[in-house]
Amino acid sequence: MPFWTTIQQLSVRFRGALLCLALLVLSAVSFKGYSQDLSQDKDSLVRLISAKAIQLTEINGAPFRVVHGPARFMHNNAYLLCDSAAWDVNSNVIDAMGHVQIIQQDTHLESEFATYLADENLVQFRGTEVKLYNKKGDQLKTQFLDYNTADSVATFYNGGAMRSAKGDIVEGLEGIYDVSEKMFMFNDDVCMYSDSIFVASEMAEYHSNQEVAIFGENTTAWKGRDTLFSNNAEYGVRKKILVLKTDNYIATKDQELWAGWIDYHRETGNAELYDNVQVRDQAQSAIIMGDKGVYVQRPMLVYMTDNAVAGMYSEEKTGVDSLTNRPIYKRDTLFLGGDTLKMWQVPMNQVDSAEVLSAKKRRELADLDPMVEIDRQNREFLAAYRRNKENAGKLPPPPPSLKSKKSEEQIPDQQTVNDGPPRMEISGNQKPDMNKLEAQTPDSAFVSRDSVLRDSLSVSADSLAAPPDTSAVTFMSVYHKVKLFRSDLRGVCDSLIYTTLDSIARFYKNPALWNEEKNQFTADSIQLSVRNNAIYKANLIENAFIISREDSLHFHQIKSTEMVAYFKDNDVYRFDALGGVQAMIFLAERDSTVTLMNQKECKLLTAKIANQTIERVRYIQDIKSDVHPTYGLPVDKMRLRDFKWRGDEMPHTRNELTTRKVRPSNRGFLRKKTFPHYFQTRDFFPKSYDQIMEIARSVTAKIREEDQAELERQRQKQARDAEAKRLSDLDEEVRIQQEAEKREDGPVMIYNKKEIEKK
Repeated sequence: MPFWTTIQQLSVRFRGALLCLALLVLSAVSFKGYSQDLSQDKDSLVRLISAKAIQLTEINGAPFRVVHGPARFMHNNAYLLCDSAAWDVNSNVIDAMGHVQIIQQDTHLESEFATYLADENLVQFRGTEVKLYNKKGDQLKTQFLDYNTADSVATFYNGGAMRSAKGDIVEGLEGIYDVSEKMFMFNDDVCMYSDSIFVASEMAEYHSNQEVAIFGENTTAWKGRDTLFSNNAEYGVRKKILVLKTDNYIATKDQELWAGWIDYHRETGNAELYDNVQVRDQAQSAIIMGDKGVYVQRPMLVYMTDNAVAGMYSEEKTGVDSLTNRPIYKRDTLFLGGDTLKMWQVPMNQVDSAEVLSAKKRRELADLDPMVEIDRQNREFLAAYRRNKENAGKLPPPPPSLKSKKSEEQIPDQQTVNDGPPRMEISGNQKPDMNKLEAQTPDSAFVSRDSVLRDSLSVSADSLAAPPDTSAVTFMSVYHKVKLFRSDLRGVCDSLIYTTLDSIARFYKNPALWNEEKNQFTADSIQLSVRNNAIYKANLIENAFIISREDSLHFHQIKSTEMVAYFKDNDVYRFDALGGVQAMIFLAERDSTVTLMNQKECKLLTAKIANQTIERVRYIQDIKSDVHPTYGLPVDKMRLRDFKWRGDEMPHTRNELTTRKVRPSNRGFLRKKTFPHYFQTRDFFPKSYDQIMEIARSVTAKIREEDQAELERQRQKQARDAEAKRLSDLDEEVRIQQEAEKREDGPVMIYNKKEIEKK
């Protein structure tokens, strides 16, 4: 006969007698156990505090106490409540059924079934849903939970989920809850959701009182577009700061961040970075390194101190593979170091208009080739000089008539070209007949109504279709003890500023540049123009000085008010000196022995360089020349005024700026990470699961919309740029035509009168 059926039959037939007998036996057993070991703690004994009925029975030779409730037991200062229970006297095991509860301190556990192994202080909860509450309102749900009443620790397995009083979710396949510490621990396939942050990890601790979650190895978190990884992380729910402590990495839309310690602010996406910091900007092909930094996400700003260095990497085509016919690229990195480094972005429509105008002028001047303009003006002068000489003493032809034969036939005698269109008298509210007006008006003096409407509509459409330009403009500044290093370019200065408005890096306060360690460029300020991540021109402004080292004694020198150096494949191939030029060029014999020094003065100079050696020099206007043998010539006579070779300041290796290795992109690593699934939350907190999934879907949809909007903005910008280029080309054609028309009687500019007269 089944165990519970036997108990029910005995209960009906002997309820009264058994109740009295049970109370007597219970008292005797309790007293016996108490007297056997006086040293035993009283909480080691299980006490039945209340019940409706109790029965004694024997099953398979073992005595049982059948308790009908509601019943209340007490052991280890913990209450056990249930609807009914079977108490095995010998093994001291209680099988509790129906609304089973354990209440100890501020902890409350519930289930339909539980087995209490009193000698082991262990309650084994089983059921479709086992619940654990604390006083604060945190709730843990599972199907398998063991609770130790002696040390007040609950252990769950086969999956469980916890929802905090504020709605945070943490789940895992197994874990514990420590009552004294108010701490939940989850292991294996851990997922967490809090404040729109989704987390997956191998381990997590949730400290209820502090509202802090601590994560272990292989932790990945998602917040909007941002993805974070760490092997030791902590999230403060109150402060809304995610702290990454070991092997830390963050990927945003355009940047990647590494640091030994990162404080990530959930609400803004900003971060404080400490110890071996690196920030990679994908859009600008740049990486910023240091030991302490601040990262602001919108608009983007990176502020780095303590060994701050920026690396600008680029790929240059060096040839073509003979087998695959594919281009071969060489990757090189330009390093910039200083005490303080800052890179930030501003939407184009928020950049100060004065700054935009200044950048435009700088770029126009940087793109200008002075020698091309000088050659053009000289050609115009020669042509005008010859025309003036040929037409000497001749009368100029009469100006063309204002009236052509065709216009005389079309325009009546009483109306001249200057009369304008005929007037129409309009009285009252009468509207003019546009068709009649067009018919009466000469073509040359009137634009048709349809064309006016078309133009006005097109202008209106263009103005409506062109939204504010929100494309990001990047700025970079480096201050104090600035050093620059690349395999073929070195430099020093006190401060440097760069912006993508003009793609020009400006060096200030005693700057110096070296090309291949042989050519030195100095000036009051230097501007490096960058195109396609490659340097193509350097402008030396005020007190420009170029020194090219021939050997330890002989230095080619050119000094001028301003100079321009041109780069190809990151090597100087030409430079121009503009204004007040002084030069010293040393001439060598075939055996490379320097024997002569040519000292020159002129107004303008241009020189071609090949293999880092000056090959050809062209002097222009007011030329003075002296040649001196170098034998026995004092050193001070081989130096121009203000000569200074600053090779001791030149960085020779990039280790002088930083010894850090540039980290490769980790985005591929993050793509392999699986987004949290929240299976346990789905089973135990279905409403919370639906909310989490809805938030995840909305984030994905928002990212997709932003990407589509960005693609549309890029498309519109490309269309605007193409249209602007078309109009610019038209303007250039008009300008060329106008110059051609003026050239017949244009002004004559003489740059070298003596040379012209010789020709």
